[in-house]
Amino acid sequence: MEILIALLVLGVIVLIHELGHFLSAKFFKMPVKEFAIGMGPTVYSYEGDLTTYSFRAIPVGGFVSIEGMEVDSTVEDGFNTKPAYQRFIVLFAGVFMNFFLAFLIIFSMLMINGKPVQEKEAIIGNIGKESLASNILKVNDKIIKINNSDIISWDDISKTLGIYTKLEANENKKEEKFIDVELLRNGVKEDLHVPLTYSTREKKYYLGIIPSFRIEKFSLLDGIKASSLAFVNIFSETLNGFKMLITGKVKSEEISGPLGIIRVVGEASKGGIGLLLWLTTMLSINVGIFNLLPFPALDGGRIIFVILEMFKIKVNKKIEERIHMAGMIVLFAVIIYVTGNDIFNFTK
Repeated sequence: MEILIALLVLGVIVLIHELGHFLSAKFFKMPVKEFAIGMGPTVYSYEGDLTTYSFRAIPVGGFVSIEGMEVDSTVEDGFNTKPAYQRFIVLFAGVFMNFFLAFLIIFSMLMINGKPVQEKEAIIGNIGKESLASNILKVNDKIIKINNSDIISWDDISKTLGIYTKLEANENKKEEKFIDVELLRNGVKEDLHVPLTYSTREKKYYLGIIPSFRIEKFSLLDGIKASSLAFVNIFSETLNGFKMLITGKVKSEEISGPLGIIRVVGEASKGGIGLLLWLTTMLSINVGIFNLLPFPALDGGRIIFVILEMFKIKVNKKIEERIHMAGMIVLFAVIIYVTGNDIFNFTK
């Protein structure tokens, strides 16, 4: 079941990517010969008016066959007959759709789940297990006073306790310290003598409680802002990962290929829909960035030549095609290598 879920996730990411190429090509009236999901032999196909839609036997990858990308093509309205800006948009559309999918998932999750907001009042949300106060204080207790000092907000607790928590104890003999706490528990006032806990690492006393939070829904504008920030953070971390990979800071045996990704996604599916969606977000951004790399045969590599053309720097199409072919061979070699890595890691 995990494998099927993993294949479905990867299939959606690839589908969205190829859909970007397909829709933009159709928009600019470029002839699209085939829109395929998967690789290998055709399992099912449907003949549209101008395009064949197919499912292939290997449920990983996919492609859009836009006519006119060949050097000697004479197809009317083919890819290479279109203006450079249109070709740029078609090449970039796949990556854009991957980024858009990631943003949409982040936005949807934030709008559904909301954001945690700390309660202004001094209400206990949780108590550390190592805290000596854990047997006395309870979740949802509302602290009113500490050592006769009024507690109006959560910040008042740290201000009031500051004088006690900073007192260092003798390393050999730590004396017990207590505070008097007045609180409301289920609407009833209670006066308690509460012990502080000593941290040998920080050399100070602490109470060991955290505040209570409530879930607050995002407004549309706040949701877009928060989603954009989260997207940028994930994008930056992913880009940094690629930099580490390119500069050799990541060991080659740590690189995962298709099989490794399927295994990770399958494991993530056991953690629930939330974890699976976050992983889908990261994978979609990874696919987008990978395809943007200025490497021959990738979208980024093809975009470089289109940009050169925009600046009136024309490269012989036959030479360009040979460069992309060489890049494709290198990519296949890398895929074989990382797949071998996956198999080796599985057998450890």
